[in-house]
Amino acid sequence: MLNHPIENLMTTAMNSIQDMIDVNTIIGEPIETLNNIVIIPISKVSFGFAAGRK
Repeated sequence: MLNHPIENLMTTAMNSIQDMIDVNTIIGEPIETLNNIVIIPISKVSFGFAAGRK
């Protein structure tokens, strides 16, 4: 079966999202508590795609 036209679109979209989002992205400034503990806010990202054909 030949490649479906949406396949290139999905590949491009997934690669672009992967380049923009990293699960290790720091989303704020480190916070230091009174007893010298440093808290570094990070993000957790997940995404998915689904497609169907009738």
